[in-house]
Amino acid sequence: MNSVTAAQSFVLTAATRPKRQLALLALLIVEILYLSISFDSQSLATIPSGWTTVLGWSPLFLRLAISIAVLTVLIGGRSLFAALARCAAEPATAPLHYLALHGVALLGFIVVSRTVFGAGSSVSAHPGLWAIGWCLSGALTVGSWALALFAPAQWRTLIIGQRRLIGLGIAAGTAVWAAGFLTEGTWTHLARYTFAFVAWMLGAVYPDVITIPDRLVVGTSAFKVTIAPTCSGYEGVGLILAFLGIYLYLFRKEMRFPGALVLLPLGAVAIWVLNAVRIVGLIVIGTSGWREVALGGFHSQAGWLLFNAVSLSFVAAIHRGGFFTKHDSIASPVQAPGAPLDSTTAFLGPFVALLAAAMVTSAFSASFDWLYPVRVAAAVLVIWSSRAAYTKVRWSVSPGALAIGLVTFVLWMVLLPADLTAKDGWPVALQSVPSIWAGAWLAVRVLGYVVIAPLAEELAFRGYVTRRLIRANVDDVPVGTLTWTSFLLSSLVFGMFHGRLWLPGMVAGLAFGYALYRRRSLGDAVLAHATTNGLIACYVFATGRWSVWS
Repeated sequence: MNSVTAAQSFVLTAATRPKRQLALLALLIVEILYLSISFDSQSLATIPSGWTTVLGWSPLFLRLAISIAVLTVLIGGRSLFAALARCAAEPATAPLHYLALHGVALLGFIVVSRTVFGAGSSVSAHPGLWAIGWCLSGALTVGSWALALFAPAQWRTLIIGQRRLIGLGIAAGTAVWAAGFLTEGTWTHLARYTFAFVAWMLGAVYPDVITIPDRLVVGTSAFKVTIAPTCSGYEGVGLILAFLGIYLYLFRKEMRFPGALVLLPLGAVAIWVLNAVRIVGLIVIGTSGWREVALGGFHSQAGWLLFNAVSLSFVAAIHRGGFFTKHDSIASPVQAPGAPLDSTTAFLGPFVALLAAAMVTSAFSASFDWLYPVRVAAAVLVIWSSRAAYTKVRWSVSPGALAIGLVTFVLWMVLLPADLTAKDGWPVALQSVPSIWAGAWLAVRVLGYVVIAPLAEELAFRGYVTRRLIRANVDDVPVGTLTWTSFLLSSLVFGMFHGRLWLPGMVAGLAFGYALYRRRSLGDAVLAHATTNGLIACYVFATGRWSVWS
């Protein structure tokens, strides 16, 4: 049994027997993503203390942990997954109260992190105490999660049985992590090539290209950029090499070697060239008068979009072609024309389309997303193409769903932070265009917020995630079936997707989950969600507090 088969065995065992192991693994990933996005350690640089310096290295420690985990799986995935599968197959002996303890510890860790990374006066006065408190709350959060996953005896057996693999993983992961610093030290060499390539491409567009080689500044008289370390391309090259390397390893049985190894240099060159094209696009957008768009959404999102595009393109090329594989394709069988879409595509597709469209539109927006209608159109297109898969879902509604939506609106407003200001500039932006365009945009915004978003999000979270947390094959679980684990975890994930508004988002997730469970009707969950969003929209128009609009 190879590592992929062993991994699938572990996932299926965890999903069909104890169930909570798979849910807890997903929970940990969501928590790491949320914490990484929500807190920035750079603010600690303003406090001259050794304690805050060490805390400022926390992203490096996270990368070290991820590096060790990935290398451990790559070195001995077969034996590791087999051992995890054996532990998951045993009767659950870890008390459920550890999960409750983990929830409390996580909330405490978030509160402490918000204070520490806020770098306020209290942290400046007592950096040592805050650093110790942060480490202890973090250790309690991780420890309680581990105890909720497996009982202490299971952990002891797992660690003793896999001690050699764990040691090799720690050594290899640490070596790769340390080598990254050496690679980062050579960024200036790659940056000079990037600088020269960007200047050459710009010369074909503008006659007045300005270059300052000593400072790696390039651009036009209207807009210039500096080729910083993150812009040189080494980070993208490292990411694509890691992605393709792991992909080739996981599908090594199906790949044709050594021919498949050519994908690595091809991927590195492709991502580097496209990174240079991204910089040229940044300069073109800024020179054309859209400085805020260039420095805002495009600068922050274009790089990640390019990486996703290159990664998916290479995977598609591998699956579609027969040159790199031993067979014509390693993809799953093609769906017959006219057949209904699978549940994953039908239920997750509209929400994924919203997210993907949001990434693209935000890349071409500054402080105001004029391209919001593209998000609505993307979700509507997926919903319409998947409509045949929704016929087996119960869509009936009841007055109780309206009441749940009303209560959720009240709770949402009570739990909202008082300092929301992200959308306060919307009225100015809307007043800058003809009233007919502003009215049309607002109409689409209301349609998307009150109708399309509730439908897409309820299909994803209450229609799919709740069932996926119960069983690997969601089609074996009727819509409306809930367990405490699926109810709580799906609501937590729903809240995390609301970013800073994670707490009111989680409460709303619980309310909409209850609306679903009352009559096993997804229509009730959608109606409750739409009612809440509709009342929020009405509140925004009545009070002018635009930042309340999530």
